Amino acid sequence: MQKGLALSTLGQVSIEKKLNAQAVDNLTKAAPLLKSNPVTYARNQYRLGFAYLNLKKNAEAKQAFTDAASVDSPYKGPSQQKLAEIGAAVHKKAS
Repeated sequence: MQKGLALSTLGQVSIEKKLNAQAVDNLTKAAPLLKSNPVTYARNQYRLGFAYLNLKKNAEAKQAFTDAASVDSPYKGPSQQKLAEIGAAVHKKAS
């Protein structure tokens, strides 16, 4: 758990520094270590979604936000909102 929290924190710092590939790496490594705690796992996946969005990897972002929304936590609503925005953007491009 401690290592997962550390990796998740490094991932957040990497997002803030616009080092999104590094953020994805840290957050992806953190995910399995945080699964036992729903709130920290959801927060990690929510952050991972943003890192993927910044890299223009919408499918991966959608999966990360779906993972975050699947957990009963404060990140459920915001993750669902991001999923709706991604869906709307994809639908708008197709039109």
